[in-house]
Amino acid sequence: MTVTEQDTTDRTAGPRHRVTAVVRRVPFTLAVVAAMLVLGVVTGALWSPFEDHPWFEHVAFGAPAFAEGRWWTPVTGSFFALLPAEYLAVAGVFLLLVGWSELRLGTRRAAVAAITTQLVGVVGTAGGLALLTRTGWDWAERTASVLDVGFSAGVVGAATVTALSLTQPWRFRVSALITVYVLAALVVWGGIADVEHVIGWLAGLALARPLLGARLDRRTSTGRVQRARVNAAGFFAISALLVLLGTFASPAGGPLGTFGGEGWPAGLVSITVDLVLALGLLRGRRSWWRIAVVLTTVSVLLEVLATVGAALADRHDLPLLVLMLLLDGGALVLLVARRAAFRNRRRARLDAAAGLDQDAARETLTRLGAGQRLSWMTTWEGNERWSPGDTDGYVAHQVHTGVAVALTDPVGDGPIGRAELVDAFVEATRDAGLGACFFTAGPELTALATDRGWTVVTVAQEAVIDLPGLEFRGKKWQDVRTALNQAAKQGVTHRLVTLAQEPPEVLEQVRAISAAWLGDSDLPEMAFTLGGVREALDPAVRVGLAVDADGRVHGVTSWLPVHAPGGQVVGWTLDVMRRAPDSFRYTMELLIASALTTFRDEGATEASLSGSPLAHGQDAPEGGIGAVLDQLASTLEPLYGFDSLHRFKQKFQPRDVPLSLVVPEPATLPLVGVALVRCYLPDARARDLVAAARSSRRTPA
Repeated sequence: MTVTEQDTTDRTAGPRHRVTAVVRRVPFTLAVVAAMLVLGVVTGALWSPFEDHPWFEHVAFGAPAFAEGRWWTPVTGSFFALLPAEYLAVAGVFLLLVGWSELRLGTRRAAVAAITTQLVGVVGTAGGLALLTRTGWDWAERTASVLDVGFSAGVVGAATVTALSLTQPWRFRVSALITVYVLAALVVWGGIADVEHVIGWLAGLALARPLLGARLDRRTSTGRVQRARVNAAGFFAISALLVLLGTFASPAGGPLGTFGGEGWPAGLVSITVDLVLALGLLRGRRSWWRIAVVLTTVSVLLEVLATVGAALADRHDLPLLVLMLLLDGGALVLLVARRAAFRNRRRARLDAAAGLDQDAARETLTRLGAGQRLSWMTTWEGNERWSPGDTDGYVAHQVHTGVAVALTDPVGDGPIGRAELVDAFVEATRDAGLGACFFTAGPELTALATDRGWTVVTVAQEAVIDLPGLEFRGKKWQDVRTALNQAAKQGVTHRLVTLAQEPPEVLEQVRAISAAWLGDSDLPEMAFTLGGVREALDPAVRVGLAVDADGRVHGVTSWLPVHAPGGQVVGWTLDVMRRAPDSFRYTMELLIASALTTFRDEGATEASLSGSPLAHGQDAPEGGIGAVLDQLASTLEPLYGFDSLHRFKQKFQPRDVPLSLVVPEPATLPLVGVALVRCYLPDARARDLVAAARSSRRTPA
């Protein structure tokens, strides 16, 4: 089998294997859906309304069924839908939500959650409506006389339990979405199924503690300021939803009265205003907070007058007016009580007690030591360095597309100090209305993020070489020994220099090599974690030159210092790797092997060949942000050769250390990929990216 055939087989086998693995993990979900479809075929309910079937009254559940002694109906009625068109929604939603529950909680917990909440929802609704009919409530009497079928209460209950198993902020978001859905549907439509959903939702809330146990206790702080913004924005989002339903839904007689049928022009304006206010409040905008307070105050005053008038006139819309008054009144109280959370006046940016310039950053880095081996990159131009003022150290970052992208781990006073900086930085970005992420985070930060329940995606493998005792002996070092021997025969030597102190003719050759390397690319020179000649001219950086007897420079490398606390240089990190056209064949092997030997003899403990950006190797992330990064890597690989660079580094027998992308707030994931493109290619224009994509497709594999 050829390599191409093997790759094709692997790609096709991979998805099949994943689908098979998922199917095996959801036997309960598939069994219920299969039963729905089989019974739908047997009874003909798949192509004709089940309400017209002679079995309907013997199968369907509701207060009339229990009154006539049909106690088995909560089970039998769960496997049908009222209309053929509803089967797609009923089976599809069950497959999606209960399947999700089974994948996350396991078959036993998911089955218990779905079955229990379905039975409680059906029986509780029938019993509750039967009691309410004694009050003379028209809505209760109408609804109690209806028979129903379907597993929807169990779906809502299982989804509720599963939502509570999530870490924050997703626990709050998904739970809030379910809550808004079941309550809004009850208010707007108020059918028997909507009542069953509310009872199933309440049963799910009660069942979560015994089913989830310790998992329910896991908490990750999302920040007091952010919670206030989310809650305030949520009020206006719910208001927009209610107005949307009232404008476009068919009028229905819910438990609070007739809802719906309003005119659409005024409804569209109201929906737009609510959504804009929600977005502005979510970003902490002071101007939108003022508008929200004014509009909500006016709404509350008008609703108070309307409610009093409805009460005096004994009008039927009084319950709805009271509901709207409670919603707007609660929003106004929250806005006033949490006004400090809405203080962003201009374009979102980080407020820092101290923003360190390059010199201050270098002093701090040498004094406190490197947070990881890439830390010297945090001192480069193009980065802002944020410090809270009350914690020694800083976080280097860039802001693009509303995301503050932090470069590597913070520079701080030991693990505790760095952890404090991480939390303070994340909180500061939330206060500024920004998303946050940490790129090329090391194991220390990755462990911290995992403990907090944040999203962690491996984006590269750092090639690290332990220098004490390093010898180029044995079969695995054959390529390196060959390079050194051939260099000696051809008179090519290695010099480790300070590039800024080299003669002009050497600098000219180095710049020419860099320009030639970049010349074939459709994109401008990359930045962020990739330095160039400018960074190599830093006096603190050591530069390796491969030079022949005629003074010709064949290749160049640059090495960034790695400091221990107190300022001692204990290691070096490779940055620039460039060779001249038609240079000595083993130029790069000579440059790296010779530098490693020198660093070892000087007493350094380790050298990093750095991580090839976006080169995942066998650990390519799947789905979500991983798919975005993988697509970016695929586009840039033919131009920058990340994967081939990663393979080249394996000649030096390094140990791989994972470098990760850490995202505290999952909602920012769609913007993170775009922000990373801007970090690496800050000067690239849209047409440059299009040209690069076309070039990558033309380049042979």
